[in-house]
Amino acid sequence: MENSYNFITSGRIIAMDIEQIKTEKGHFITANIFEAKGSRIVLLISSATGVRQSYYKRFSEYISATGITVITFDYSGIGHSLKGSIRENKSQASDWGKIDLEAVIQYVKEHYPESKIHILGHSIGGQLIGQSKSAVDASKIILVAAQTGYWKFWTGFRRYRMWANWNIVFPVLVYTFGYMPSKKLTGMENLPKHVARQWCKWCMDPNYLFGSIPEADLYFERITASLTSISIDDDTFAPIQNVDWLTKQYSGAEVKRIHLMPRDFSMERIGHFGIFQEPSRARIWEILLREIER
Repeated sequence: MENSYNFITSGRIIAMDIEQIKTEKGHFITANIFEAKGSRIVLLISSATGVRQSYYKRFSEYISATGITVITFDYSGIGHSLKGSIRENKSQASDWGKIDLEAVIQYVKEHYPESKIHILGHSIGGQLIGQSKSAVDASKIILVAAQTGYWKFWTGFRRYRMWANWNIVFPVLVYTFGYMPSKKLTGMENLPKHVARQWCKWCMDPNYLFGSIPEADLYFERITASLTSISIDDDTFAPIQNVDWLTKQYSGAEVKRIHLMPRDFSMERIGHFGIFQEPSRARIWEILLREIER
């Protein structure tokens, strides 16, 4: 353990440890562990693209206060898992699932052998679950706004904006800077060049990641856990048809679909990221907790 912190939430003392988890490639993934003593469930949160694990801190504290241990982590080249220059990082997007998420699941199996493994994948995080061979050992999968990024799933002007992103904007910026400078454009984390290039390739293929990753390296159909897939009505990054497409790839799972409408929670908007923000605590987090526990 690198560091350990204690905090109090909902009257319960929670310990947060920072762990360096070594992957099979030899690099280290920085993880935050929100420890709930005696927990029978360990929830892994697989982040969205270019999102630091700290974004899920409040939600992780909320879940941990109910007696569930939560582990968040940064992918290679992102946040505290960026070691050295981002220009030198060699990870691809698929490595985030095959290598990084896999290492975290193996860590849980070693350190929490009596606990059930539940995995929550937000956006690309839900795509990466099916690329980790040990995800088949999970007892529960929760997909939040996890989707295909194929550009033709969008309509109107947004469809051509997506095409321009993958064919012009991303390639030009990656070539110019040696990485994808997302911070300057959107405030998200910068992306290693190979991550950005592979993502572009996926988004131009009607079969998305299935068009370029060998079938032997994909585990979507082999996952038989109970799976809840959540879409959000005002989410322009993950329209409902995109979410439905990815959910169907988990063909061996027992699937429950939930579609959230902002008006049902007296909210003006939720969007792609709002579900993990503080305004959703009193309205939506209890729904997520029920699905995690189910």
